[in-house]
Amino acid sequence: MIQRRHVFHIGGYDPITPEEQVERLRRSLSSFEKVWGASSRLSEISNTSAINASCDLEAWGPNWKTDTTFEMLRWDDLIRRDSGVRLVPRLVQSLKALFNFILTGTLFRYAVASWKYALFFVFPYCCLLLIACCGVGLSYLLVRLIPATFWLEQLLLGVFLSLAIFISSMLWIGPKRRINHILDDAIFSYQFLYGQKGELDKRLGDFAALILRTARAADVDEILIVGHSLGAALSIAAVARALKLDPLLATHGPKLCILTVGATIPKFSLHPMGGQIREAAQLVAGTSAIDWVEYQARDDAISFYRFDPVTLKRTSRDYSGEHPKIRRVQIHSMIDPVRFRRHRFNFMQIHYQFLMGNDQRSVYDYCMITCGPLAFNVATSPSGAVGLFEANGSVMTARGC
Repeated sequence: MIQRRHVFHIGGYDPITPEEQVERLRRSLSSFEKVWGASSRLSEISNTSAINASCDLEAWGPNWKTDTTFEMLRWDDLIRRDSGVRLVPRLVQSLKALFNFILTGTLFRYAVASWKYALFFVFPYCCLLLIACCGVGLSYLLVRLIPATFWLEQLLLGVFLSLAIFISSMLWIGPKRRINHILDDAIFSYQFLYGQKGELDKRLGDFAALILRTARAADVDEILIVGHSLGAALSIAAVARALKLDPLLATHGPKLCILTVGATIPKFSLHPMGGQIREAAQLVAGTSAIDWVEYQARDDAISFYRFDPVTLKRTSRDYSGEHPKIRRVQIHSMIDPVRFRRHRFNFMQIHYQFLMGNDQRSVYDYCMITCGPLAFNVATSPSGAVGLFEANGSVMTARGC
């Protein structure tokens, strides 16, 4: 069983602070305790910098105890900087990104790979179009009520009113309905693919150095790198850089494991300029000493379901992959049926369930994988931890080692 583990967490395109992440983890551990009969203790953040923040986590049961260092690799400051862009530059840059993804055929490849993700990508643009149409319609009705001598006056007035309604609506609705955030995501993706995110590139180098330093210290049984959503692509890129710095990284020291959930690696790989991510995924997948597992869920629309992030091909229902191992799970098997029905169409809530505590024992459990006593290959096996724990939280040692 695992006694000490070091977890690196790379989040997606979400400006969540380390304090907010720790609070989410604390709530998840509360569910973990109820479901698995375990106990846990989570410290406050002890070390923090511009690139990382960490806390200590203890989890235990009657016959096991695991100490985990939970280290968050940060890029939330870069995301917040993106969110500070003004409305007009955001609209111009997002439309530039849209046309690029259409002209390069990437949006079509999204539709083939995952029609749900393709719809997610175009969702904010559909909202823009709807708001613009509503603005034009409303301005037309208003102009009809205002007497004007010349048709040119009516036209200019209509254009002015349409723009005023559109801008006012975007300033009000954009932040509330995550429209701005998803547009910023598209802009970021475009700029990252074309090498316009120099600071993030440097940050990935820093992440690789931290992973390498921890692996060489070898004072833990297991190193686990978790990448969620867009962070899955960044985690693979960081590990690939670490491997280039030390090709023997995975063969000495503790076991190196990668968990990607709600992953959007194909978001970059399917673009003609995504060579960096394609090469990184192939390098990591080709390193047999690294255990890489990806969980995919049909209910998660903000990811690529039944799609191999390395071969970039659709997979069959019974396909489990080899590098990475692909596990298909059902969100409704993790949470209470009433809660699932309540959040069924809350796509962000479903997307983040991969990082939250479950309401019932399931083959996928974020807390079990990150802070439980089972080795990564056991916790991420097709049956997970189900059947390996007694009701009182004890591990059936004959099967759970």
